Order: sequence, then C-alpha cells, then structure tokens
Amino acid sequence: MKKRIITMMMTGVMVFSLCACGTAGADTKTAEPVQESEETSADETKEEEKVTLPPYEYPGPELFYSVLYQYLIDELSANYEKAEVSIPCPVIVAEDESNKDDIMVWGNFWIFNYNLNGDTLECESGGSYPGVIHVKSTDEGYEVTSMEVTEDGSGFEKSAKKIFGEHYDEFMGLGEDEDYRENIRAQIIANYVAANNLSIKEYKDYGWDPVALPEENIDSFYSKLD
Repeated sequence: MKKRIITMMMTGVMVFSLCACGTAGADTKTAEPVQESEETSADETKEEEKVTLPPYEYPGPELFYSVLYQYLIDELSANYEKAEVSIPCPVIVAEDESNKDDIMVWGNFWIFNYNLNGDTLECESGGSYPGVIHVKSTDEGYEVTSMEVTEDGSGFEKSAKKIFGEHYDEFMGLGEDEDYRENIRAQIIANYVAANNLSIKEYKDYGWDPVALPEENIDSFYSKLD
C-alpha cells in the first residue's frame, strides 16, 4: 500500500535511554544500604506512577465507525515502529451507502503514533492515506473489504481524480485543509483522554509547539460523522 509519510515527525528523531549508577567505598558501609534502599524505593515509585496508555477504541455509539477506525489502526499503524498508542484521524469527504455490499467512504485517512511524556502525547510517526474505503454490511455488522489509496509523487493527481471522481474538488479543499484536520485530530485525542480518564493535557509534533487539548464532546462530536 502506497502512502505519504509525515517526514517532519520522523526525520532526525532519536531516543536515548540514560542510566545513572554509582559505587561506594569500603568506608561507607553503614550509609550504603540506606542509600540503595532510598534509590530502590524511588525507582519503584516511579515505575508505579508510569502510565500505561490503553489502546484507542472508538468512543462513539456507531458500530460502522468503530469498525472503520479499528481498520485504520490495524492496517496503517503496521507501517511504523510500534508506539504506545496509535490514534486514527479520518478526514471524511463523502460517503455512499446506496449499496450495502459496497459502502464507500472517501477521505484523507491519517494515523498518528504517540508516546507519553508527562502529560503530553508526543507524536513519533504518522502518515496520510488519501483514498476510499470499501465496507460491506453483514448480518454481524460491518466488514472493511478493501482500501484504495492514491499514488505518491507525479502519479498523485491522476490517481486522486480516478479514486475521488466527483468528490475530487471537495477532497482537495476539505481533505487537504490542515487546520480542519488538526481540529478533528485534537478532538479525537481529547475524547480518547476523557473516555479513558487520562490526565493528558496536550499533544506535540516533533519540532512544533505543544497543542492544548479542547474539552471532550463525545456525545456530540461523533454524530457529525454519521
């Protein structure tokens, strides 16, 4: 599957693990056990306080979008090194539900992979996958059958016009609007934080200032996608 990658988030990012260790001389035998005990206790406390991020789950009531979001996580996050949590950001342009065996959802489908640093979600990688997702309605619910993605580089415009068809202009406007996408992204993160009772306050892309999360609006936000 071809894709467009967010290079600004991945270029030159290096993670270092620092370890402090020390030794004590023979003339400090009395103080040495106390110092080691305090250090061990501090390490254990830090380990206990470390937050394990839960996997992202669509918090809205619609089964259709729950299946769609999970597909984006399973299919797209596999293209990157594993992070603590992968959160999708679908910028949906149009839908066609006239054929229940082939429901079509056009959009610019993003995936962002984050690690937690204090109260900040730091984006480690991610990418944009403009195209159309085909979904089938079954007796059990919904099933994603395939995804068509635009080509990279010189083949982008031709493939985008073919995939989006009459929705091409809308895709080039709404689907490529960075401010519109970031508003959706911030709200999806805020709703994930609220649904899981996390204390995360902001998210941050590499090389950019942190972005404060808005108030959650789970009860109203997702109905707009229906």
